[in-house]
Amino acid sequence: MIQLRKRSLVVAVAACLLLFSAASGAAASAETSKEASAPAASGTAFKQILAGTYYSVALRADGTVWTWGRNLWGELGVLKENAVTAIAAPVRLPNLSGMTAISTNGTGMQVGLKKDGTVWEWGSIAGSKSSPRDSELPKQVAGLANVKAAAAFGAGGGIALQGDGKLFAWTHDAAAGGLQLRQVPGAYDWTDMTSGGNIVTALDAQGSVWGIRANQDADGGTSVPTPFRMTGLPAMKQVSGGGSLQYGKLYGVDRKGSAWSWELNPKSLTAGAGTAPATLPVKAVQMHQELRVKEIQGGFYGILLTENGEVCALDKGTTGKSGTVGTLSGIVSIAAGYHHNLALDDKGRIWGWGGDKWYESGSLTSSRDGMLYAPTPIQPAISVYVNGRLLVSPFPARIDNGSVSVPMKAALQALGGTFASNPADNTTKFAYKQKTAVLHPDGSGVRVNDTQEVSLPAIKRGFSGVTMIPAFLLKLLGVQATWDAKLGELRLDGNP
Repeated sequence: MIQLRKRSLVVAVAACLLLFSAASGAAASAETSKEASAPAASGTAFKQILAGTYYSVALRADGTVWTWGRNLWGELGVLKENAVTAIAAPVRLPNLSGMTAISTNGTGMQVGLKKDGTVWEWGSIAGSKSSPRDSELPKQVAGLANVKAAAAFGAGGGIALQGDGKLFAWTHDAAAGGLQLRQVPGAYDWTDMTSGGNIVTALDAQGSVWGIRANQDADGGTSVPTPFRMTGLPAMKQVSGGGSLQYGKLYGVDRKGSAWSWELNPKSLTAGAGTAPATLPVKAVQMHQELRVKEIQGGFYGILLTENGEVCALDKGTTGKSGTVGTLSGIVSIAAGYHHNLALDDKGRIWGWGGDKWYESGSLTSSRDGMLYAPTPIQPAISVYVNGRLLVSPFPARIDNGSVSVPMKAALQALGGTFASNPADNTTKFAYKQKTAVLHPDGSGVRVNDTQEVSLPAIKRGFSGVTMIPAFLLKLLGVQATWDAKLGELRLDGNP
């Protein structure tokens, strides 16, 4: 039986605010929030979280999508070519705005729904070209419109439900010419869809649970049979089929707040082939009858969320024991990946714990074994604009001791500046318009225009595989740098 704490503790996340001094050569300073429980600004608040196999995806309230963690197979959708295997902080995906919902198949492919009813996909998509797994930047799925729900499906495709009840499935088959879009027979009144690898689960208005599976054909193609309805379940309000499906289980919460689990026989998942929906009897087992549950997510570190906002570990959890997770409170949503967990609180902040070898939990403070045993706030999600345009880079900006730093190469190129390294003395020379700055080997300061020595704020110079520089250094070169903590935005203007 899971035991809950009698009282909840609120863990504060200090807000980092970067203030640029107007005086020439002055170092950057920072302030932290004095009110520990102050809500996150609406511009930086997240509203949906997903956890996959060593990676994470999140949707912000402003309609932007952010990813972090492993990128070994292009899971994050930030690079066309996999030049980096992991991203240690949230990075904003290009070409995505106005998004209302996101989905992942758990193995690297993501799908997003835009408020205009179009569907987008990105990440590691099997069969999109000639190689087994290709990294794709966000792109629209052609042929889909008026969509009200969408989910990633199988190794390289998805399911989309239109507002008129028509259901469509798409896959990628290089041998057949690329994108293959087909309508699934029937009409459906589903209110929700959740990806679980090769199976998508859905709920209808009556709380019935449906499933639809992508079947691998003998010729290597993918076929999508008619959906099947699972019988033997109470009316449900939430179903989880993500990481738990590798263990042959589904989890769900009924409309009365009771948690359930049931197994799927792999051989029975082909049920529903044909033109009419079929039924699939399942035997459900009620879990933790002492709790009123809002959401449950299964997997290696399965978790559930109670109606009063507390998170509880199923079975062993990261510490080897079930029960209340850390000091989390006010949680509104949870996500369980292959080896890590995420939680979203009522202030729009994300907390991560569990496996963090690939930075999937969003922290740089994991133990030597690559584990993050206590829920920790993920690193800030920062948008960078150069001359009014979003800086499109697979590498994120970050905050160190109150100072914002940016990827050196991407920022300089976007501004039209240059840099050159001198291997003889390990210095780096920056040039922008009529100004130059030579960065000391240890990054502690620069020599501006060969005359003025200026100290720089301490930052983590090597981050996510690239060299970082403080935004303050760009200011010394004549770039106007403005930090907006409420929106999580750094604006660099080379034409002030």
